[in-house]
Amino acid sequence: MVGDNRVSAVLVSTDLERSQDFYENKVGLKLSPKTIKNHLIFDCGDGTTVLIYGRSKGNSADHTQVRFWSTDIHKDVAELVDRGVVFEEYDTGAFKTVDHVVTTAGIGKSAWFKDPDGNTIAVFQPE
Repeated sequence: MVGDNRVSAVLVSTDLERSQDFYENKVGLKLSPKTIKNHLIFDCGDGTTVLIYGRSKGNSADHTQVRFWSTDIHKDVAELVDRGVVFEEYDTGAFKTVDHVVTTAGIGKSAWFKDPDGNTIAVFQPE
């Protein structure tokens, strides 16, 4: 069954060197030895990975492409801020960030940041 296979979140990058620096030094991920030409593969928890492949400029997306699950979002956000990650801030009525985090009743807490190519990354702690 497809659901039993390993899954990678997939992103694109217009500058793999810049992306590698960001994900290793700011997000704190480790590059996998399975990385192949024109790709970066970062090992994450529970056998999951983030795969980034090189693509020409102008090919980015504006929705969340990766979600990192958290058991302590405030701790994780603080660590990322200490590493230089800049979080998105929102203030649209009930959807408002407080210390970089939006709390949605019945769902959980979320915070978002963008990587160097404009890919939106979420940190999420379910309720």
